[in-house]
Amino acid sequence: MKANEFLNRRLTVEDCARAHVAALDRAPVIGFATYIVSAPTPFSRDDVVELKSDAMAVIARLFPDAAELFTARGWQLPRSIGRVYDAGAIERGLGFRCATDFAAILAALRENRPMPFQHDASYSSPKE
Repeated sequence: MKANEFLNRRLTVEDCARAHVAALDRAPVIGFATYIVSAPTPFSRDDVVELKSDAMAVIARLFPDAAELFTARGWQLPRSIGRVYDAGAIERGLGFRCATDFAAILAALRENRPMPFQHDASYSSPKE
């Protein structure tokens, strides 16, 4: 689930810290602003209708080997994505872009490297 969320709403702890530092650095120039901080989404506005009805088809167009990489690990891609965070404003306003995105996760899977984010497999969400 965590890997999937890099498609539309997640960021790493490291990227979050870097975003705060970027905001502190730019605060004297910009004053006050509110930003969404999220991994850069690979989706465009043209994808939104299809993301809701068939997210796997959109993902397959953008990342042809994603399904195979996920299946090899027993993971599933999302069938539907109803919300996508757009971090474009922070890129324009602060010049900040998260370093880790969905493509980085797929690269780690392809190369059999550890995931590029912190993960505690024994953690259970309070909502569980």
